[in-house]
Amino acid sequence: MSAEKTKQDADKTTQKETDRAKQQFESSIVEPVRAYGSLTTNYYEELFSTQFDAVRAFAETSLAQSRSWLEVKDSESFRKVVEEQQQSIKDMSERLKADTDRISSLSQEYLKESQQLAMSSMQTGQKQLEENMQKGQQQFQENLEKGQAQVRESMQKGKGEGEESRQKNQQHADKSKKSTSTSEK
Repeated sequence: MSAEKTKQDADKTTQKETDRAKQQFESSIVEPVRAYGSLTTNYYEELFSTQFDAVRAFAETSLAQSRSWLEVKDSESFRKVVEEQQQSIKDMSERLKADTDRISSLSQEYLKESQQLAMSSMQTGQKQLEENMQKGQQQFQENLEKGQAQVRESMQKGKGEGEESRQKNQQHADKSKKSTSTSEK
């Protein structure tokens, strides 16, 4: 019965440690990877959206400028197209500056959040390492105490069996002496 209880205790301990390992894996590997994947996906989604909007605006402005050149018929329309083109270049420069600032801001935000995720992951990993070290020391101490108790128990059992064996040997020797002394008489 003691062996069965020991096996049940070992099974419970194993299940508890397995659950703990799964939880640690989840919090130290899966969650940070998921968070980093989400962060990266959002960053690229915003980056591509900003870039596509810039390309679309540039393409629309360029096509509009091309069409306006097709409508030049005299010096007045030529002057008007040149002025519109200068304004378009100014507008595109401002748009380019704003898009560059937006991309720079996105990149800085992404870098900052990535660093925060890395720090958080390192802190979680360090905390888990400390917990595991403490748990290992605790288990070592428990196993050491169990081993010492088993040794004491075995020594007492061996001592008892040794005493019992010594008594039996003494009784046997006493019987042998009696039988030898009875046969001598």
